Amino acid sequence: MNDQTDYNEKTEKDAAAEVPDWQTGLANHVIGEWDKGKQFVTSLDTLYDDLYDMMRGERPQKNYDWQSNIVINKVFQVVWTAIPYLTAKIFGASPIIGVTSFDKKGAWQREKILDYWYNLQVPPDKTHTPFFIVITMLLLRALLNGVGIVKKGWHQKLKRISKPIEVKVPKRVDENGQVEFENKTKEFVTNIPLEDWPVNQVCNNKDVVVDWMLQPGQSIRHGRFVIHRSIVDLDSLYKSDIDYINLDYLNRDAAPEALSQTQDHSAQSGKDGLDTPPKSDIYADIEIYERQGEFLVKRVEGEWVPCLDKSEIGEVETKQMICTVAKTSGPPVLIRFEENPYEQITYCDLHIYFDEERWQSMGMVEPFKDVQTALNDNANAMFDEIWKNLMPPVVVNKFALWDWDTMQYAPSQRWLVGGNPAESFLPMPASNITRDAWNKHSLLDAEIQLTSAITPPMQGTGKEKTATLATLNAQYSMGKLDFLVKMIEQTALIPSAQMDVAFAKKFAHPLTFQTIIGSPFVYGDWEDIYRYQPCATAVKLEAQKETEIRQDLQLVQIFASIQNPNTAKILNVLWGNILRNRDMPKEAAMFDEEYFAPDNPGGQMQMLQRRMNGDMASNEEGLPMGGTQANVREATFNPLGGA
Repeated sequence: MNDQTDYNEKTEKDAAAEVPDWQTGLANHVIGEWDKGKQFVTSLDTLYDDLYDMMRGERPQKNYDWQSNIVINKVFQVVWTAIPYLTAKIFGASPIIGVTSFDKKGAWQREKILDYWYNLQVPPDKTHTPFFIVITMLLLRALLNGVGIVKKGWHQKLKRISKPIEVKVPKRVDENGQVEFENKTKEFVTNIPLEDWPVNQVCNNKDVVVDWMLQPGQSIRHGRFVIHRSIVDLDSLYKSDIDYINLDYLNRDAAPEALSQTQDHSAQSGKDGLDTPPKSDIYADIEIYERQGEFLVKRVEGEWVPCLDKSEIGEVETKQMICTVAKTSGPPVLIRFEENPYEQITYCDLHIYFDEERWQSMGMVEPFKDVQTALNDNANAMFDEIWKNLMPPVVVNKFALWDWDTMQYAPSQRWLVGGNPAESFLPMPASNITRDAWNKHSLLDAEIQLTSAITPPMQGTGKEKTATLATLNAQYSMGKLDFLVKMIEQTALIPSAQMDVAFAKKFAHPLTFQTIIGSPFVYGDWEDIYRYQPCATAVKLEAQKETEIRQDLQLVQIFASIQNPNTAKILNVLWGNILRNRDMPKEAAMFDEEYFAPDNPGGQMQMLQRRMNGDMASNEEGLPMGGTQANVREATFNPLGGA
């Protein structure tokens, strides 16, 4: 926790004198990387602004511009028709993410904890974004811009509790050699989790800079670094569990409009009717740049120091580090530089349509952006022609004495000429909106349908003459959307689930696992043995469970007829798998070899005998094998009695 001191006594000028040179150089390096990365994608940021304008019903590009300004918002139709279909696919079955493996128990536990967190509903006073909202926002970004970026992390809040317990402590040894004990009270102190869950933050594409060496098809995690820009309250950094440094050097009186993020988003915010964020009397908004990724570092006096000189590269090592730089109206200030506790870049990037040259993929809108512009131009030209016929221009002599206040005319249709209008102006005859214009409109609309996966049959507005044709057209659209489902699974859902489990193994409290799955979590050494399978895939997990149950029942019948002392153990494993697939984990645990009923005298005797026998060979009941069982084993492996 940071201690807020008298930060008003220090200024940003003092930072240059007191902060070590390597911290100042590192802060400038991160800002320099950000500037280079933003310059690299300047044209893409402009494209994102145009797509956002089209989403909001505007015409960012006009090849025809006169009186009418009507927008046929195909962009909104396409994006917000695809999102309900995709979310229905993703959340249409339970669990959302299934896990399969030959380690049935470990797979079942991972599936359960993911299902719990993805359907988590916390009280209103807790800060948590439901997984459905995260996926919806991620799809909106990806379908519009081509890439959706989510920053992942872990949130945990523990409560420290203490409880007095009575313990017996040896006091002395009497003359008979017996140890005498006395009762003492000791405080048992432990932590219990109050809040313990994964965190997902959907990022604006304009606020993220990635490694410019990334190639098409690579993930954002394959790059050397990722920088995320955001605006936070300075007091939240003081209260954070992260031990930030140099916070006293930040100017609390910086105006919000001086921050680069505010400037980059001001144009779009202004179109939505929003002004520049006001300056608060009590809050202090600062801009931070968090860089995750590889750093060349060396150990100096017990702490990691970055290597910013290429001549020293041979003397350093590469580590995953987190570097956070804060910036207000003055020079940048380093406020965090430490090893990444997650040991990897914690971002997932959802891709829609890969581009053959650039890493940034194309969304659903970019391919038909120019056709959409032509469609709006054509529609506005037709409306203007209709407008001209319905409300012809009023032509007047600008040198004549006219009572301008009493003249009625259509908007922008009062034309002034010098002299007699009959001699200075040739009125054009009324025209008709020809069939060619409407045919052009239909042609452009059809091209948009061919480019996009969203067609009128998919929206329920198809005009096919037969039900068979309507069904075929709808299936064609669903086929293209199913491809997007697969892209979403491979680039977002599966990596996100894998990272959630990996972070849970690092940070989640054991009591959290105990609450969710009712037993201790099996951590395991190799996560590669688990296959994460979203329910949106073609293979339905519920049907797969039924198939496994039938297969296990067949194996039970086969193994039941085998004469072997371990037959019962194998049958216990099969019955345990059957019960887990039927969502009966407690009953399945009873078939485990380590299980015993603590409240049952027979179970207590079983556990006592197991402890007494140690590692001695045992049967399915945990008892040493007798002569009969040994003879059965010998007859099984030597059925003819041979040596």
